[in-house]
Amino acid sequence: MNRIVLALASGLALSTLHAQDKPHAFVGARILPIEGPEIESGVLVVQHGKIVAVGGPGTAIPADAVRHDAKGKVIMPGLVDSHSHIGSPEGADSAAPIQPEVRVSDSLNLRSATVMKARAGGITTVNVMPGSGHLLSGQTLYLKLRGGETVDALAIQKKADGSYLGGMKMANSTNPRRG
Repeated sequence: MNRIVLALASGLALSTLHAQDKPHAFVGARILPIEGPEIESGVLVVQHGKIVAVGGPGTAIPADAVRHDAKGKVIMPGLVDSHSHIGSPEGADSAAPIQPEVRVSDSLNLRSATVMKARAGGITTVNVMPGSGHLLSGQTLYLKLRGGETVDALAIQKKADGSYLGGMKMANSTNPRRG
């Protein structure tokens, strides 16, 4: 069976739909919603980059909708990776056991094949972390993998002071121990 996962929640699919005024209806797909049972021969309607309807074959489709035959395909929400190292981020350099000032945002390669593979695999949101091996390896970065080639374009949001949202990469247990 030809099964292609369509991560419609991702910026990849929705970025082309976002600018379009007409609704788009994906008809006949097997839909795996976040909650509830799977929907066979389902309908998903998207307009202005937002999902406006999800349901079974009887779901109302606007008359002006562009219809897409999705029979034999699977539609599911985008996936979140809460511990990622995509984009070849750099981290602490062993100069000290803790380096909280190191920022992934300064070293991220958004053209890396790992970013493209994550997008292709349905990953829509990531927490990109610096490498392991230190008690504190540096500041992480929260990204939406929508269209865009800069950290500003992919960052979920900035804080009032202009810094990016993220966390702190901590390695516990045996990871920070070196031979």
